[in-house]
Amino acid sequence: MRFDSKSAPAFAGLLTAALIALSGCGSDSGSSSEPETTPTATLDVVAQGFDSLDELADYVAQSLDGVEVSLESETNPDFNQEAEPERLHVEFASDENRAKDLEATAFIVQATSQAAFDYDILVVTGDVAAGEWRYLYDRSTVEDLTADGRIDVADIWDSAEQSFDTIHR
Repeated sequence: MRFDSKSAPAFAGLLTAALIALSGCGSDSGSSSEPETTPTATLDVVAQGFDSLDELADYVAQSLDGVEVSLESETNPDFNQEAEPERLHVEFASDENRAKDLEATAFIVQATSQAAFDYDILVVTGDVAAGEWRYLYDRSTVEDLTADGRIDVADIWDSAEQSFDTIHR
């Protein structure tokens, strides 16, 4: 292959740009993670109550994508109501942005604090391409976190009784 001397500088520039893009050294490395933002400091607890799962699901779905809300007793045929705690599962599509996921978790906790139906444990799950992350809260913890009408976003994950999170750590 032979190059004309006039097109060589343009070709070299194009080749350099392609190599930078492939190596991830450019300004947009194409990674799935967005730049981290600072989460909102606090969220106000919603004033309305939720008498049913459907009402809670509709409310949460207004702000989050891919929301699924369920009670374990309704989805697990092996659930033993007398021996197991009732788990309220709230799952949504996460984009792996830590600040946004903190805010989403706080939003879900503040909403479920107003649930009029019974549950013992809140399970918040974020689905991502790499897997999922999950935080579990006792109902009493949910009530404590929202007792003053506000919820601190930055501390929400540290307040969980249990967690499984390999995405953000």
